[in-house]
Amino acid sequence: MPQRPFSAAVRVNASFWLLMLLAVIVSPLTVVAAILTAAALHELGHLAAMRYYGVSVKRFRLTALGALARLSYGRELIITLAGVTVNLFCAILLALLGLRTWREWCFVFAGAHLVLAAFNLLPVVPLDGARALCLALSFFLGPATGERITAAVSLACSLALCALGLKLS
Repeated sequence: MPQRPFSAAVRVNASFWLLMLLAVIVSPLTVVAAILTAAALHELGHLAAMRYYGVSVKRFRLTALGALARLSYGRELIITLAGVTVNLFCAILLALLGLRTWREWCFVFAGAHLVLAAFNLLPVVPLDGARALCLALSFFLGPATGERITAAVSLACSLALCALGLKLS
């Protein structure tokens, strides 16, 4: 029997719905649509890379912070960074389209892709940046050391972001 392109059980976590409710309350509909589109394309980037490497996706859980896979360091790093790569590619295309057509929505959507890519590259667990850092460190220093250093960097970045948030408020 031929394999279906995507036969995973899809679950949507309550954190996703809470994030969407907050976005709808505080943001214009165009911004919410831009963020949802950027997030969906980000996750599809991960799924496309998984499919390329033949990773079977049995269950897909949509949360406010994404998903996780375990493979060889190189393949998992490519899959981890695939979502951000899709966001950066979409941001460039939308910005170029916006410059050519002077349509405001192009810049809103390009901005959403850039913000999502930058956010996901933060070295804070469970974001893609922390996973990429952990994979690179684990490759060179071993898994235990990679995870310890990543946890320390994640904690330091989280504290720095909290301090920045307090200073800005």
